[in-house]
Amino acid sequence: MLKIRKIYLLSFWTSFVFVLIAWPMPEYYGTVVTYYDKVVHAVLFGVFYYLLFILLREKTSFAFFKIFLISFFIAIFYSALGEFIQFYVPGRTVSEYDFFAGVFGVFLFSIFTYIEYGR
Repeated sequence: MLKIRKIYLLSFWTSFVFVLIAWPMPEYYGTVVTYYDKVVHAVLFGVFYYLLFILLREKTSFAFFKIFLISFFIAIFYSALGEFIQFYVPGRTVSEYDFFAGVFGVFLFSIFTYIEYGR
């Protein structure tokens, strides 16, 4: 991955995702359903999973499947944590659909890593 240290890239991405999730939004009343934000959630947490997987693969001597599972569950936990944090952020709401979009992104990226590195 270029010459950027993977730990810095993962740290940056984790911080970037946190800022996007914790950024206050203007208060509104009513329900607005958008689907582009579900794609954004999927990409944010999918990339987080992938970067974590690559870092653990390089820095540990664990077997592929163990790295796969550790990365998978940490990314899902981070997606859940993001929704929990939004409960306390003005203008944000907790959405199980956002959580499931994050899980779906992790799942898609995990399929990619299995195809790419699991053989």
